[in-house]
Amino acid sequence: ADSKALYAMIAFGFGEVIGATSFGLIIDKIGSKKAVLVICSLIGLMTTITYLSILSLRYNFLTFLMCFAWGILDGALNSHTFQMLGFEFES
Repeated sequence: ADSKALYAMIAFGFGEVIGATSFGLIIDKIGSKKAVLVICSLIGLMTTITYLSILSLRYNFLTFLMCFAWGILDGALNSHTFQMLGFEFES
């Protein structure tokens, strides 16, 4: 079970990288305020996938999809937070 959990964390890492880089492009394209709506939709998607994964009660494709979705959301939130802080403060 431990090795399966570690494989799921690989999906989380890929989600982090994809979420952070793609969300930076999204912010550049639609702006920071509208990007909040994208974050909200990611939260809804991630919550739905997590709920379905919990209901399955076993390691399967949903487990890896859930970790990937968590990674995308985490990377997107980090990028958005750092972008706002970078414009707000000089140092």
